[in-house]
Formats: sequence, C-alpha cells, structure tokens
Amino acid sequence: MAVDECTRTRPGIDLLSEIIENGPFPIYARLRRDHPVCQIEPHGFWVVSRFDDVRRVLEDWETFASSVADDLYDFDSSDSKPAGQKNDPPRLILSQDPPDHGKYRDLVKKFFLDSANKRLIPLMRDTARSLLDNFNDTTPVDFVEHFAYPYVGAIVKSIVGLDDRQSMAELREWVMLEERVSLKQTDEDFISAFDAALARQNGHFIDTIKERREHPRDDLITELVNAKVDGEKLSDSEICGLLCLIVSAGFMTSVHMLSHAVILLSRNPEVYSELRSTPDAIPGFGKELLRFSPPVLGTIRRTTRAVRIGDVEIPEGETVIPIMASANRDPEAFANPDTFDLNRQRAGRQLSFGYGVHTCLGAALARLELNVVLETLLDANLRFVCPSDDEMTPVQTLFIRGVSKLPVRLS
Repeated sequence: MAVDECTRTRPGIDLLSEIIENGPFPIYARLRRDHPVCQIEPHGFWVVSRFDDVRRVLEDWETFASSVADDLYDFDSSDSKPAGQKNDPPRLILSQDPPDHGKYRDLVKKFFLDSANKRLIPLMRDTARSLLDNFNDTTPVDFVEHFAYPYVGAIVKSIVGLDDRQSMAELREWVMLEERVSLKQTDEDFISAFDAALARQNGHFIDTIKERREHPRDDLITELVNAKVDGEKLSDSEICGLLCLIVSAGFMTSVHMLSHAVILLSRNPEVYSELRSTPDAIPGFGKELLRFSPPVLGTIRRTTRAVRIGDVEIPEGETVIPIMASANRDPEAFANPDTFDLNRQRAGRQLSFGYGVHTCLGAALARLELNVVLETLLDANLRFVCPSDDEMTPVQTLFIRGVSKLPVRLS
C-alpha cells in the first residue's frame, strides 16, 4: 500500500482516547467528514461512520459476520488463559448469523413481543412510583443506584425468573464489568474481576436452571430448559450464554437510556414542559433520545471477504466497528442532527438498536420502560435536577456511553 493510501485509511486516530477526552460526537463528525472508512489505533480495527455505510454493514451479515463478538470474551492476549481457550459460555444470538441465529432468537423472542411487554406495565408503574420515594428536593441521591438499576432489575428478573436469588449489588457489579469488555483486553486486574463475576453469575444461572427442571414456572429460564434446537435440548452452557446476553444487554441499554433521559430533561426544561402539555409526544421523545444520545455507540463485525465501502477496500478477516451513534448524527440522514428535536420526523429510522436480522430483541421493551418512567414523572409533576457534567461519573468505551453515578434531586 502506498504511503499516502496508508495515511488516508489509517490516519493515526486513537478513537477511544478521543471519546474519553472530548466525548464521542466531535470525533464522529471528523470521521464522517474526513475518514468515513478507516483504521483506528492502537490495533488497526476498521470503523465505519456514515449512516448508509453503517446500515449496510449491519444488514449484510454474509459479508460482515457476527462471530467476532465471542472474541470480546476471549482474553488470550493477556496470557491469563491457555492459548485457544475461550471464556465459557458463548454469547449465542449476539455472535451468530443465519441460519443458527434465527433458531436461538426464536426461542426467546416471545418474551419480548408487545403482548408480553404489556403484561409488565403494572410492575413497571408500581416499581417506578415506589422508587420515587427515594428522592427529595434537598439532598442529592444517585439516580443510577436508587432508581435505574432497581427499576430495570425488577423487570429483567421478572422476565428471566431470577427472583431474589442474587442481590442487585452483585448484578450491578457484573454488568458494570460487562460494560468494560473490549477487544485486545490486557488489564489483568479487570480480567480477574470479570472472570470471578462471570463465574458467580453463571453459578446463579445454573442453580436456577436446576430448580426449574424440578419446578417449572412461566418464565424465560423454564422456556429455555424445555427448548430444543435441531431436535436437541440446550446444554447448561448454551442456556447460560443466552441468559448472559439477555440480562447484561437488558441492564446496560436501559439503565443508561434512563439516565440520558433524566439528564436531557434537566438540561432542557422546555422539553419537559412540552411533554407535560402533550403526553402523546412521549414515544417520539424516546425515539429522538435514542438517536441523539444513545447508550450503545457501536458494535463489531468481521469481514468474510474483501469488501469495498466507498473508495476504501477492507480485506477479508478484519474487525469492523459500525458506529451507530455516528450514523444517528449524520447530516445526510437527519437534518440538524446535533439538535434534539422532539417533533423530528422519522426519528425512528435511527440505528441505536441495530438493523436487519440483528435488530435488538429488547428494543420495544426498552422503549416501554422509558415511556412508563416518563409517564410516572409527568403524572406526579416531578422533574429531576441533574448536576454539572464534572459531578457525574461517565462510562465511555468504544461501545457504551453513560454514567455510573448520577446524583439528582427533585424539582
């Protein structure tokens, strides 16, 4: 490759450092403008940042395979495991493409259909109302710990069937470690903590699986215990893999989404006022929130063949990161993309929940969780007042954006 071509496709951008230093959106704008398909430092992963290109990567599973997702949990580069040994269990659905992807996705999707979600509305409302008692108008209280996690936890535990087998503190510890998982992980302290948390989590899953074999219930674990793929029942490892994905993804996306909503409403009182006067705008708020301030920044794929995007060719076997959060701010797809517009037309075409066969199973559930929280706040005429950015504890990775602490008070 010629020197100028190398500079064009590998311009020396350390994307994670830029995100941590300045937030994601300024560097995404630069990528879209100057380097829409390029390699980033330090590992040379490819990133794709424009709307049409990101959607193409997400849709074309034959060229951009999802199997690379299992590599996120393979820490061989740290020498913490024997060469070739991968963390168990595999992340089914997340790391699969058709036809296997559909077989496993079909096992769990009925628990995330609109009819199943609607049955959870009373639980959502009761939980949200009770958690509001934790807050007052004088002393700041951490919204993440005292609202977002217990609210989402009650919903996820109800769907999955975990009950009170483990504490919310344990679940939160594991999920927060999941947020930090990345390719080429070499932090030995992190790896040790993650392995211990995952082993503990799988232990809780296995205990519940054994219990459901003896005492079935109307929950996801019972469904998976009795499920078959190609005529064979699932192994405990396969069930744990599905549960790891559903529980961790359900927590991460929803907790950060709720925090983003509270922050945005605190910063934009006119939006809160408009929602109070026009409650029918709540679903539109959720769609625009996910476009404007998504909890998931990007995902990963691996090329199964050499492929050209625009005037850049990506070789076979390369790791590709389609940046959905960048696509959502592409001015070619959305007018005035850096402005939050409650009445934006077609905000729902944003890519925060993916696109194609890998569109997030829990997308409708997450939107409903947000809608119920907003309805509860508006009915009570309550609004959270958030601190300045330097008083919050950010979560900034290549893939996740949120806060781990959010001290708020009621207005």
